[in-house]
Amino acid sequence: MSKESNVDDIGVLLEKIEIMRRELLDIGFRDGLTAPSTLEYSELLDEEIRIYQKIIKDI
Repeated sequence: MSKESNVDDIGVLLEKIEIMRRELLDIGFRDGLTAPSTLEYSELLDEEIRIYQKIIKDI
């Protein structure tokens, strides 16, 4: 995979992470910060962040 392709992938992933952060806030305000739906979505966001960190580390 070329560096240019990695940059594109990183940009898309960062955009996805930002959207998920906003959605997590909405879910947290709607359902409560300790609600199962909030915690589950938080775990999904955490996984996307881990993927991002791995990509950055490997560049």
